[in-house]
Amino acid sequence: MSKPASRASQKPATSSTSRLSNGSAKPRDTSAQKPNKHNSNKKSNNPFDEYTIDCPPGLYRLFLSSGTQSNLNIRSDEDITQEDNFRSIPKQAILDDIYNKQALSDFSPLRKQIEEYPEDEITLVYDYEFQHDKNFYICLNIGLKELIHNPPIVLPPEPQKEPPKYQPPESKPWVSQGSEKEIDEHSFKDKRPLLKFNVKIAKESLKRNAHFIDIESDDKKNLNISIQPFEDSSFQTKMIETEIAIQAAPMLLDSSAQTIWRYPKNAATQSEPRFLDKKECEKILGQEDIKSFINQSIPELESALQQNILFNAFENDWELLGDEMSSIGGPGDMHLKEYQSFSDIHNSKNKVVTCVQWHPELKGIVAMSLAENFNFYDRMDNISKSVITPSMILIWSFFDPIQPKLFLEAPDDVFSFAFSHSDPNIIAGGCINGQVVLWDISPWEERIKNPRGDHRDKDLFIPGFEDETYFQTPRIRYCALSSLEHGHSSPITDIFWLPDHFEIDRMGFPTESKDHKNCQLMTAATDNQILFWDTRSKSANTKKKDSDLPMNVPDTFKHLGNWRPLLKVSLPCSDPGGDFAPTKFSIAEKQGDKSTIELEDKLEIEKKEDPNKGQFVAGHGKPTSGKGSRLLQHLNTRISVGTEDGQYVYVDWLPQKDADTSKLTTSKAEWYQSILDGPIVAMKRSPFFKDIILIAGGTGFNIWREKVFSGALLQTKSFSKRICDAEWSPTRPGVFFIAKSDGTVDIWDLLDRTHVPILTQSISINKLTYLSCKIVASNQQLIALGDSMGTLHIMEVPWSLRRVVSGEYQAVKAYFARETERRDYVKQRWDFREEEKREIERQNALKAGLGPPHIPTEDEITFRLKGEYNEYLQFEAAILRELGLRDDDDDQPAAIAVN
Repeated sequence: MSKPASRASQKPATSSTSRLSNGSAKPRDTSAQKPNKHNSNKKSNNPFDEYTIDCPPGLYRLFLSSGTQSNLNIRSDEDITQEDNFRSIPKQAILDDIYNKQALSDFSPLRKQIEEYPEDEITLVYDYEFQHDKNFYICLNIGLKELIHNPPIVLPPEPQKEPPKYQPPESKPWVSQGSEKEIDEHSFKDKRPLLKFNVKIAKESLKRNAHFIDIESDDKKNLNISIQPFEDSSFQTKMIETEIAIQAAPMLLDSSAQTIWRYPKNAATQSEPRFLDKKECEKILGQEDIKSFINQSIPELESALQQNILFNAFENDWELLGDEMSSIGGPGDMHLKEYQSFSDIHNSKNKVVTCVQWHPELKGIVAMSLAENFNFYDRMDNISKSVITPSMILIWSFFDPIQPKLFLEAPDDVFSFAFSHSDPNIIAGGCINGQVVLWDISPWEERIKNPRGDHRDKDLFIPGFEDETYFQTPRIRYCALSSLEHGHSSPITDIFWLPDHFEIDRMGFPTESKDHKNCQLMTAATDNQILFWDTRSKSANTKKKDSDLPMNVPDTFKHLGNWRPLLKVSLPCSDPGGDFAPTKFSIAEKQGDKSTIELEDKLEIEKKEDPNKGQFVAGHGKPTSGKGSRLLQHLNTRISVGTEDGQYVYVDWLPQKDADTSKLTTSKAEWYQSILDGPIVAMKRSPFFKDIILIAGGTGFNIWREKVFSGALLQTKSFSKRICDAEWSPTRPGVFFIAKSDGTVDIWDLLDRTHVPILTQSISINKLTYLSCKIVASNQQLIALGDSMGTLHIMEVPWSLRRVVSGEYQAVKAYFARETERRDYVKQRWDFREEEKREIERQNALKAGLGPPHIPTEDEITFRLKGEYNEYLQFEAAILRELGLRDDDDDQPAAIAVN
């Protein structure tokens, strides 16, 4: 075992040096090898002494295990030797080792110093002789790093020159300058003559063989009393005036801010300091107010000077507090904690999790759908295996993580499914073959609620009549299946239950729901259409008999039979290259939001109070009067669609009448734009702002505001890994989560930063495929993450990411408002530049003699406006006649004469 080096080893020495691998001289003192008897048994209270003792500032010694050496490719005596004894390791590799191993990492004690190190590479030096009692030491000082990589050149000693001969100085006559008087005045002089004592001892008192010995000072027997030195309070003086040198230098800071660029222009400002002349200084200093202020400030200034000497008044106490807050498990910890994981041995092996949904009412119940981990060509090659292997949805309970509660069988792999909010026992799913499936698990509701026990209930099991299948997971067959010919022709990638406060009719008009239940579905597939389904459809020709239903299958949806969609919304594209292929979609209405119903009630009350207002007309020319449910005229019928090509499409689902064929067809998209470099995998609306949409896909994500088409409010750069899913935090407006293909999750906080995530955490070694958040309790929030190997990871959100920060909602709302204004300004600048470009082209045409373009005169503009007004009057009259408010015999409105 090597001995610790003393402090003397850090000083440069010319007598003894050692060599680094590149031949540089390394200071070394031979006296450092000798142990210090005063410090060998002394234990330091500093926890970093183990890593910093006998090392210069910024150089820490540490012991690296063989596993860490292999991971970093610095195996001792193989990758790194005594001669070649240092390597530059990427800083991110060391941080990944710390994040993965946490406290088990060899670098964990130096985590803060490594994170604060400014450069991207860190130098590790191999201590072959264990000079610092460890096998490695790490350099976190830029100056020492340069010294290690570029050691100073040791020059040979210069030949000694003959010392000059000593010449004694010549004495000069002393000339008095008055200093002897000052010395004499400040010198100590006796004011009285010194007292002299002569002590004699009688010879009789001394013995001939007397010996002198040492006596303790506190020997009370011999009346010896020791007087120890002490501070006398009566002689303590208060230091008021002191000489301190202070040097001030300007600080150079680099900062940036997102501001509104209202009126850009080039400008420069130069300022000079203003000095007062002598007369102004004398005038100011001669005022009585200044004199009294100085006299009053002197005691406070003296006290402040003394306090600055005693302690550092500029120490940042918040940094120390932040260290405690950021400790693992503390309030400042942002890491997701492993809560539970689910994986079925027989059914999850080599399968990918395609969708994860939480039970709307029961806590601790989560469901996931599985599919074969094949691409298109592998699926075609293994089509026989796919037919034999059952496709199922697994329902898990936190009380029994070993075995699923239920197996929901499907005709093919399920890519998306959803629970009904009004009746959670109803589950709808979309298959890879384009069919929509419905399950009813109400007969097994008690089985899901009650945790499975290890003993049998005495009342339930009678000897000799036991149900041997009770402890086996039941397989539930679907209750309804859509028509393969009239449905989707490609995999269903997204499914959504319409909120219970409205429904649509066969014409696509939204009406108020009578029974307030989730009875209609929306599905999207890559076959260029979005379909609406109604679970209450009844047809006498397609109604099945009770005998046709398989055993143990509820007859909840036996009336559907050959189930067809209620409404088809096609997505034609005006550009060449095919129609839009939707993968995800989102509508503004959500479950539990009754703002549209409240608005309709308010308008009806105003109509009754003022009958002169007349009857409201829907935005598409359909009156509100008539039999049936009330038509919701102010409900937003637009759909935000994400496509397979990374496009964002904004389309209205209400059909329009074609002028040529008089058939109802889907109107063309109001707006579309290619925003991402891959298929859109997530389109999530903020739970706090219904017009804010998080769109993720490819290698990036954007945040858009509905009906703002000038650009994204937030657009990120392309990441190195593809994004698989995204989700907003249900409790914090500015926090959202991004799942990536490398098994990591990025946590973003818009209040903290908008260009990089605040944390990137590794969840699985496999690709993450789905992400879903759930508020389990007031003090608990969970995230479900599915991967490509059939494992469902349940992570617990830390306190700092689920607790709402004071004023966060208003701050995030103001951020979105500022970004919206910025996009409006950008659009105005675009329009201005286009108009400016057209004007330049017109001026160039005039100069070239090509003839000026036609500029309409005031009379031509007036003629055009009158014609447009007459067309409006005719359109108004036609609408009033359609509503029954005007007869054909009524007088026509007076039109403006057009000359």
